[in-house]
Amino acid sequence: MQRQQFQLLSRFLLMPAIWFAGACAAADVPTPTPSAPSAAAFDALFKRLDVGDLIVLDTQQQIGVINQLRMLLPPGDAHRQRLLDTQRCFIEFSNSLKEGFAFAEAGLADATRANDTEAMARYHYCRGGYQKSVGTPTKAIDDFEKGIELSRKNEDNVLLAQGLASRGDKFSVLGLHGKALADLLQAQRIYQQNQLQEAASQIFQSIGIAYRRLGYLDKAREYLVQSMEQEQRAGDRESLYGSTLQLGFTEEESGNFGKALALDQQALELATKTGDKTSIGSAQIAIAGSQSDLQHYPDALAVLDKAEANFAAAGDAGFTGMIAYERGRAFAGLGQLMQANDMFERAEKAPDFNENQRYLELLFGAKAKNLEAAGRAPAALREYKRYLAAREEVANQRQNQQAQMLREQFDTDRSQLENARLKAEQARLTAEQELKDRQVETLERVRSWQEVALGLLIALLGLLGFATIRQLARSRIWKRMASIDPLTGAANRRGVDHFGVSAVRNARTLHEPLSLLAVDLDLFKRVNDRFGHAAGDRALQQIASACQHALREHDLFGRIGGEEFLAVLPGTTLAHAAEVAERLRSRVETLAFEDLPSDLHATISVGVVELSADDGSFADLEKRADNTLYRAKTGGRNRVVIAGECSFDAAASEPSATEPEGAAQATS
Repeated sequence: MQRQQFQLLSRFLLMPAIWFAGACAAADVPTPTPSAPSAAAFDALFKRLDVGDLIVLDTQQQIGVINQLRMLLPPGDAHRQRLLDTQRCFIEFSNSLKEGFAFAEAGLADATRANDTEAMARYHYCRGGYQKSVGTPTKAIDDFEKGIELSRKNEDNVLLAQGLASRGDKFSVLGLHGKALADLLQAQRIYQQNQLQEAASQIFQSIGIAYRRLGYLDKAREYLVQSMEQEQRAGDRESLYGSTLQLGFTEEESGNFGKALALDQQALELATKTGDKTSIGSAQIAIAGSQSDLQHYPDALAVLDKAEANFAAAGDAGFTGMIAYERGRAFAGLGQLMQANDMFERAEKAPDFNENQRYLELLFGAKAKNLEAAGRAPAALREYKRYLAAREEVANQRQNQQAQMLREQFDTDRSQLENARLKAEQARLTAEQELKDRQVETLERVRSWQEVALGLLIALLGLLGFATIRQLARSRIWKRMASIDPLTGAANRRGVDHFGVSAVRNARTLHEPLSLLAVDLDLFKRVNDRFGHAAGDRALQQIASACQHALREHDLFGRIGGEEFLAVLPGTTLAHAAEVAERLRSRVETLAFEDLPSDLHATISVGVVELSADDGSFADLEKRADNTLYRAKTGGRNRVVIAGECSFDAAASEPSATEPEGAAQATS
């Protein structure tokens, strides 16, 4: 099944993520015999091919299902014709990737003109799969995210899960394992909620890959073995190929080179049966790596020649760097040091290496050893330094991603608990309202005889009551408006001061801690200058909303100036407040703005203080918070600074490697 080739990359690249296998073997799956065009029959067969039992069929069998769908297609049904073509986009172009990319672009243009949002989402997923070979990882992410946005607007959860799983795989390739696992686990939950247990179980492979790249090899092995067992039961050879290859990588990284080679050879056998050139070439690169690990260098070079020929036949240029790297390792093992160095230089210039810090760590280490063996000590020293820097960067990224994974899991769990609480509260209010309605109906029947006699009195009392209620409502509205910032809906300066004075008084009376966060948007003037004040205002609204949702109900978040905010945290120690501040900083940094330019990006600086005996008033506490915030701004922005300390888990002031080029940075 060719759609799987969008997720089959070699060695350290993307492996299959979304497989919708049924529980029966491909050879035993019955397919209907079309009789006449029928929308209902078309939809039923399309669903089986898209998310049902027919997904385990091989490519030729799936092409047969495509032909059956053509016979069932009602004449003139443009929407279903586009859906049929999206399946062709996934299935028919595994050995002609450039043609597949062109097909996806043409289909996307047609679906856009027709405003067919479902077809648009599917074409974005299809084009994103081809981007690995004809584009860049960033462009692939953009396609997946556009498809995800369209799926959410359509409220199509199953299609949304496909996009989340694809994006999660690409995040894993880029080293963003925390984000990857968050996407993959959410996709798995959606499948489970829709009773697609087989689909949910197929994500085991992608989760295993993410754990491998995160350094949890035992956890990766556990998920990959489960994935292989499921794929063997379903007769899904192409997914089994991916899991087998990934398990081989896991054994190689564990130092079990013999096991790795055996698994790589099993993967090659599976790929050969599919006839897919990219899959065959990927397995051959893996075999070459394991053979070099075992010092079988001539064998490694021979199999790399075969891999290069297979990629050329498929028109796939996404593996040039990895082939050059493995050739360099083999040449170095044979003592052909000049040829090895030439290969390493070629690998460093290849697109699949210059975007991947993990690859560069391997390359710099191998290059340094080769130069040292050639007696070129100064050049070897330079490469060793580059190797150590890359190794430190990979370690830092891995540590950051482990923390990100925990944060994402915490936020997801918190969101689920909050949704459950809201549903329970809504059910309680509905039950109470129904009870009140029944009571009112009963009371009206009992007292119907009084209606005429008391009509005039009730009318008079009603008018008086209405006037009173309206006046009270106006008073409440005026009082609330006096304490609320009209743009963001957060408290204004008056509201913050009133709450803060009361919080200081209560803290001293009850001998409880009280902390204050001074928050300032970094370089926000550039947002207004570049995108306009209207966009800046909407960005402020979304940032304020994100921060308010990250606080507790009894905390107060208020706007005291243009892009300046305060968060008052009663009953909160300095250490806990620092954690809250880091959560706000991270939430804003990763905030995806709705209905705003995609390259608009914002960060905040936060100063954290706790009420002390020396603070005579809330104003004194605020002044200390503002001084601490100033230290965060002058220290590089996008960081948390705690009173009396340097920083708390501060983000680097430079844009991240995955940030879109030219993204707008927020600021004052």
